[in-house]
Amino acid sequence: AGGGLSDSIAAEIARGILPPGALAYRILDNVGPSVEALLKDAAALVDGDHEPGSMEVNLRLPSGRSLVGTVPDVSANLLRTVTYSRIGPKHRLTAWVRMLALTAAYPDRSFEAATVGRGRKQSLVTIARIGAFEGDNAKRRQLAFEHLDALVDLYDRGMREPLPLYCATSAAYAEAALGGRDALAAGRKAWESPWDYDKEDKEPEHVLVLGGVHSFEQLLADAPGPTETDHGRAGLDPSRFGLLALWLWSSLLSCEELVHR
Repeated sequence: AGGGLSDSIAAEIARGILPPGALAYRILDNVGPSVEALLKDAAALVDGDHEPGSMEVNLRLPSGRSLVGTVPDVSANLLRTVTYSRIGPKHRLTAWVRMLALTAAYPDRSFEAATVGRGRKQSLVTIARIGAFEGDNAKRRQLAFEHLDALVDLYDRGMREPLPLYCATSAAYAEAALGGRDALAAGRKAWESPWDYDKEDKEPEHVLVLGGVHSFEQLLADAPGPTETDHGRAGLDPSRFGLLALWLWSSLLSCEELVHR
């Protein structure tokens, strides 16, 4: 929120959710370097002369659907989001949809997106960057409309029935498939729980919809429906799970770069 480190520490202690006395500082000493690294990298992305603000979006897509809302955290032509969480699929998809909305609504500006969060393993910070579309105003708007229409189509299908789309598992599968790696192994690793902690196969909403804990092979059992091979997607993947994963992720992955610091 822009507060100084000492003021923020004092506020957290006053909030009363940390252990008492010196025990609180042991936690804060671990958190502090991560926060400072996030803020340093986030600050380097923007021009200090531009205060972040919000932009209104009110569009009619080529499909006839309306898209109305507000996109926060816009600084000049950069959509910048900072989170203490580790960057996950939900953060990346959020940035993608918001950038598409901005580009479609304001095609005269070359918007890009950067999501800054904690890194994994040896990196302190991960930045998910989506570059601006190339071309003139009309070309940028056309690309944004095409991607938005595809996402709205997928959204409508998901409002009619539970789709075999799972946040981490579908992302892992699509990234591996499009990167020339073993998509089945990546999807299985993201889906199936080891003995010591639960993954997506045991999340309550998935257990409810699927009627129990399913193996990754069971997710691949269904073939795409006849209308799911529309839009040139025929032959993308023999399974319904795989086709929908690529439907959701392929466009974003073609534009995105993950930077680990």
